[in-house]
Amino acid sequence: PSIMKKRRSCVLNAVKPCKTPRTEGKTCVQDEEGVDEEEEAQQDHQLSSSSVGDIGVIENITLKNFMSHHLLGPFSFGPNVNFIVGNNGSGKSAILTALIVGLGGKATTTNRGASFKDFVKYGESAADVQVKLKNRGKEAYKIETYGDSICIEHHITSDGCRTCKIKNKSGLVVSTKKEELTAILDHFNIQVDNPVSILNQEMSKQFLHSKNETDKYKFFMKATLLEQMKRDYIHIKQTKAVTRDQVERQEECLKDLRQLFLQKKERYESLSSFDDMRRTLEDLKQKMAWCLVGEMECRVEQLKEQIEQEESHCKHEEKLELCQNKVVASEKKLQEIQQKICRATEELDGSTEESRTLKEEMKVKSKAQNNQEVIYFSAENKLKQLEKEQCLVRERILKINHSGRSHEAEQTQRLKKISALRKQLEELEAESSLLNQEIKDKQQALLKGREEYDKLR
Repeated sequence: PSIMKKRRSCVLNAVKPCKTPRTEGKTCVQDEEGVDEEEEAQQDHQLSSSSVGDIGVIENITLKNFMSHHLLGPFSFGPNVNFIVGNNGSGKSAILTALIVGLGGKATTTNRGASFKDFVKYGESAADVQVKLKNRGKEAYKIETYGDSICIEHHITSDGCRTCKIKNKSGLVVSTKKEELTAILDHFNIQVDNPVSILNQEMSKQFLHSKNETDKYKFFMKATLLEQMKRDYIHIKQTKAVTRDQVERQEECLKDLRQLFLQKKERYESLSSFDDMRRTLEDLKQKMAWCLVGEMECRVEQLKEQIEQEESHCKHEEKLELCQNKVVASEKKLQEIQQKICRATEELDGSTEESRTLKEEMKVKSKAQNNQEVIYFSAENKLKQLEKEQCLVRERILKINHSGRSHEAEQTQRLKKISALRKQLEELEAESSLLNQEIKDKQQALLKGREEYDKLR
């Protein structure tokens, strides 16, 4: 089908009138007799080159575990007519059946099985069919995505499930959807269920042995696509009726919308001065806001004055209360002081006699204290003299101890002196300790006398 389509397009291109450039003041008219030999040769070359299909042509097919064959292919096909010959069971029908399956046909279309699981080789779990189609030229299908060829792979399991992968020239999976495969077949004008495109052995037998005109007419309608066109025409007619009903309903709605539009338009035109009114409203709002601000400021000033007056009044009242409290407290203190004075005068009157006796005792004790002080100072002086004498005696002893033993007589005398001095030193130390103890006693007595004197004062 693709070859026929390509040829039709080439023939149409060949009979199109050629455009020639215009010259000044002249027009060039071309008819059939004015065709040059070069143009005829060019058209013949175009027709010969266009006979080679660029899209929708089968490049190769590969079968694996399909029907009774473990591996068939890849079979590469030429761009024109191809003949597959071989003995019975060599795989001719398998290739034709695989072509139908690989291009998305139904299992019943092949007349070789009722389900896809019937195409899996006995003893195997799955079968694979790979069909590669050409995709070159201006009419190529998604040339940026697929490239120069489109590979369609079908994987059939023994359960009857079939999955499809559509790959580009590099082997990358582009899609796995049936809609994409249908779009490719429609673009290439490939009809799997059309007996003119694919005519298997059973279909040819039925056609040759059929004597019923009805079956032949059905075959004719199917082969020439008239049946498909009839279905499409019926569908278009139904769609047209539905669309017409929708258009009528929408026209009624459109009338209502037009009336509504006119109403809105009139209202909009009547509100042409809306912007001016809005600006005026904004100005009035601002003025009103400033008026409110002025009123509030006046009220605030009045409130401030009232607050200051109240605060000054409150301060005077607080000061008055403080003064009154101070006067009351002063009066209380004055009463307490007067009471204390009265008590003190009474006590003073009652204690004059005692004070006289205490004064006399104080005089006596002061004399005794003076005597004790005299004794204390004399004992202290005597102690200092004894300490000096003690130091002198120690120095003499040291001198005697350091002097040599030249004379025994002097030594004996010195020993005697030393012993005498030691005794004298011991006596002085004993006397010093006694004086120290006496001084301490006198100091304590003096302190007691001072305390009593202070108490009497």
